[in-house]
Amino acid sequence: MLQLGAVLEGSRNVYWSMSAWQNLLYFGRLKGLRGSEIRPRAEWLLTELGLWDRRDEGVGDFSRGMQQKVAIAAALITDPAILLLDEPTIGLDVQAARTVKDWVLRLARDEGKTVVLTTHQLAMAQELADRIAVIREGRIVADLPTAELLAQFREDRYRITLGALLEGANLRLPEGAAVTHDNGVTALTAPVGSQHELYALLDELRRRDLPLLSVSQVEPDLEEVFVRIVEGERDGR
Repeated sequence: MLQLGAVLEGSRNVYWSMSAWQNLLYFGRLKGLRGSEIRPRAEWLLTELGLWDRRDEGVGDFSRGMQQKVAIAAALITDPAILLLDEPTIGLDVQAARTVKDWVLRLARDEGKTVVLTTHQLAMAQELADRIAVIREGRIVADLPTAELLAQFREDRYRITLGALLEGANLRLPEGAAVTHDNGVTALTAPVGSQHELYALLDELRRRDLPLLSVSQVEPDLEEVFVRIVEGERDGR
């Protein structure tokens, strides 16, 4: 039994001239399954992906999202332990992309499969991946659990949200602070060197009767981390 399934970038992972059902029968036989093994598995996959009622229609008439679902079903027809997904949501609408993401989580967390996801969509990688590897010029330059990788680039910056504008408050802000306003709400992002400095800033806001909505530490996102890793590699750091 094949232990690896793959959905490569692009829309031609399956045969457009064939129906969804025919594609799964074909790829199942190609990968060594008997017909009695393929049919129940194909029915289950198409049902779970919402394609059972359209199983006899030509894949070429499907939307891009539906074609991607058929490609995923074809890759999973042998129930492989490892699934390789190369840019699986490129060209998909929001709903179809969400379906693919939900399936990735389901396969990894509920079915215990190893899913190797290659993508330039870093927000999706951060959302889905337990571990991140960053590749530059064919070389792995970072390879860590996602939370650990992000933690390495965490800084002492805090985001303070206020239910009023700072204009006219005559507030002395830390160097490097950034302030934005939106519909009467102020978001203040500031570097804070210690908990004492944070409490001092909050006390200053309280003395001016500025309503405090929230305080949270600013977490780096994967895009920011990726850029800093690649730039560090380029500069030889």
